[in-house]
Amino acid sequence: MSGDELNVTWREVPTTFVAGIRFKGKHNELGTYIRKLSESVGSRACGRPFVLYRGGGDMEVCLPVTEPTDDSMRGRDRQGDGESAGRAGARVGRSEDPKIDFRTIEGGLVMCAPFEGDMSSEETGGAVGQTFGELWRLTVERHIGVTEDPWREVFIEYNFEGDELGSAARDEVRYRSELQVPMLLPRWLERLRDGLLRHAGVTVAQHVIGGSDALSPSSDASEKVAWMKGAMARLDAAVRDEGTRRKIMCGCAHVYPAAHIAKLKADYERLGSVDALIEDVVNDPDSMGAPYYRDPEREGNVVFIDKVSQEREKYESAVDPAERRAAACHCPVIKAAILAGEKISPTFCDCGTGWFKPLWEAIVEAPVEVICEESVLQGHDRCKFAIHLPEE
Repeated sequence: MSGDELNVTWREVPTTFVAGIRFKGKHNELGTYIRKLSESVGSRACGRPFVLYRGGGDMEVCLPVTEPTDDSMRGRDRQGDGESAGRAGARVGRSEDPKIDFRTIEGGLVMCAPFEGDMSSEETGGAVGQTFGELWRLTVERHIGVTEDPWREVFIEYNFEGDELGSAARDEVRYRSELQVPMLLPRWLERLRDGLLRHAGVTVAQHVIGGSDALSPSSDASEKVAWMKGAMARLDAAVRDEGTRRKIMCGCAHVYPAAHIAKLKADYERLGSVDALIEDVVNDPDSMGAPYYRDPEREGNVVFIDKVSQEREKYESAVDPAERRAAACHCPVIKAAILAGEKISPTFCDCGTGWFKPLWEAIVEAPVEVICEESVLQGHDRCKFAIHLPEE
């Protein structure tokens, strides 16, 4: 489906304080949880309910509420919930009902599509997933990046009342909603700006980031490629030290899922060594956290990891080398650059080092250095990273 067929629009959603219930279940159970939240918060409710989808039936129903005056209800940053802990600014507290959390969910630019469904039908969940799938394909085709945050469904017109809600036996419960996909580009540019300010200063930051205000996720891919090419050239010229450039770009990366980090950390502690962890991942490539990389190997204190292809089937079937490399790449701008034959400085690929760094630092509980050894941007058919572990 095209963007016009999906009726795609763009919206800036505000950072919101919510009451939430996280559960594993089916889409037709959402109304029951929304009603439970509404009854619990009463007059504190101040916005439309929405649900965060994390995959595998893992959902969180949220209801915007007025912020409490008691700081103890605000809680602290949530860790290990599969979201970008710390960076997303999620604050969590507990109500008297232990199943309800209060926290702040970060806003930002989202791509939206309207949806209509029947809350009582088990088929509606599949229809939501299918529409999200169409949106995902649209982002890949148009070289639009999405964040690591859960995707949302915001309920606009609904009547989720009655004791039988969620039962297949009840009459239709029609509703209208908006599906929202969080956009990466504004957040990526913010991270780049923060890294430049921290490691190179205001003057360099303003110079490198110049012109980015004209960009948006909906900008033509050629515009984003041209700006990125210029920005990386300006960064190379202004910051001569390779290590400093790596630190700047490292902070731009997607955030490795906290729940996956916790799982692999627990596996490491259970198995007792890095070698045993690598063997475990190789023998069980579908284990939690492993789907993001392939073929880990260790040589001395260095672990080499290849990142999996974003479009695996296209990567494996591609005959044209450029199409094959583009299918491997996870960055929408670089994917577009490869297909257009544009050359961008390999400094950009230091962004990818920030994906693996928090994982391995959590596992070994020490700083590690991650270096991009090969990348599709540089003409290789894979992206290979070297994780330099501390001396034993």
